[in-house]
Amino acid sequence: MKLPTLEHPDRYTGLYVVDFDDTCAVGYTAEEVTMLLESEAYANVKVYHIHGAKPDGTMELKGVPSERFQLETGLFFYSRDMETARREFDKIRHLTDGKLPCRAQLLLGALSEGARLPFVVGTAYPAEYDEDVSRWMLDNEVALGEYADGGIGRLETIRRDARIIDSAQIHAVKSRQARTRQEVFDSIGEAIQRIA
Repeated sequence: MKLPTLEHPDRYTGLYVVDFDDTCAVGYTAEEVTMLLESEAYANVKVYHIHGAKPDGTMELKGVPSERFQLETGLFFYSRDMETARREFDKIRHLTDGKLPCRAQLLLGALSEGARLPFVVGTAYPAEYDEDVSRWMLDNEVALGEYADGGIGRLETIRRDARIIDSAQIHAVKSRQARTRQEVFDSIGEAIQRIA
């Protein structure tokens, strides 16, 4: 696989390389990779996450199984009272909208009445971004609730058992927002998918 020459390779860290067999392309988001994998024509492409890049253009790539792009995960913060949970919902919406490395859904929910911490604020996002979102939360010192947890199974439990009171769409940082399906398919064949 021969990668194209990039002007600022370090800016592509966190994006993806797609190997189409005869060509490859750099700069897809996870959502755009999902669009390709869901199509019959590109269901078998090979996908690599860009973990790092050096000024000489050398990239540290990690292969990603296609199944990973079908999963969602989340981070959840639990509180004792609705007032605190609502305040934290608004706070995390302000902190994250347009700043996360991917799109996410923000949830405010109530658990069963017997729960020790009956209110939950959570973010649901593509599982492939779990490391990036966790790193963003740590780097930005996001500390909410009295208890926090997360994961694919936890998201499924919250969606099944919590009564959702409010939700909001969180947009990715502008440079990482996914293009439309039409734009993604129109750009197949271009070695560099976005100027990062």
